[in-house]
Amino acid sequence: MILEHRLYTMKPGNLDTFVDTQKARGFDIMAPIMGNCVGYFATIAGPMTQMLHLWAFDDLEDWRGRYNQLYTNDALQPYFGIVRPLMLAQECRMLIPAPVAELTPLWGAGADWRPGQPKVGNLASTPDTIVEEQTLSLLPGSLPKYWEACAKHGIAAQAPLADNLLGCFFTLIGSLHQVVHFWRFDNLTDRDRRHAAVAGSAEGRAFVEAIRPMATGQQSRLTRPVAVPEMSPMFAGL
Repeated sequence: MILEHRLYTMKPGNLDTFVDTQKARGFDIMAPIMGNCVGYFATIAGPMTQMLHLWAFDDLEDWRGRYNQLYTNDALQPYFGIVRPLMLAQECRMLIPAPVAELTPLWGAGADWRPGQPKVGNLASTPDTIVEEQTLSLLPGSLPKYWEACAKHGIAAQAPLADNLLGCFFTLIGSLHQVVHFWRFDNLTDRDRRHAAVAGSAEGRAFVEAIRPMATGQQSRLTRPVAVPEMSPMFAGL
């Protein structure tokens, strides 16, 4: 299984218009082709004109075949003509699940969540729901040592975040030597409280010390799932 991380940067003021174009186009034409939408997420902290899409695929050939069908579909050409002028840039990364079972509750280690399957854990969402994407950049060749640190310290350190974890991945295509976590929170207060519990624990400090020599940078993107069921199939109650 691979996860496509597709990031669109819109011209200012076009995020709502982008969502409206999805609804106007409809989803019946997309579902048979793409099939495995994890979610669309609008940034609320960081660049305010970005929309993140996450899509699940069996492998790179599955990804290639589905996009070939998408872009050669005559019925979708009018939609592309409307939506592309809204954008400034598109970026794509390919992610694969972490080789640590505790970090892959929905994908990897025998799990492979897809739209239409039962929800896993507490994924009911409200307008205040936050999905955080945290990217940790590592020195080349450090991934094996990072997974060892996770097994020794990281799982215990991140216990306050365990119920919030959607998945942990690392980059297959794009900027390499990166680890990407996705967490769901009830709201910003919930997010800050849980991260503070990690940072203030002995386990959290031990994990930070273990990965400090290999880490080169860390950043977070805070988003909200788009309140359209077909665009946020993982989340209920939007």
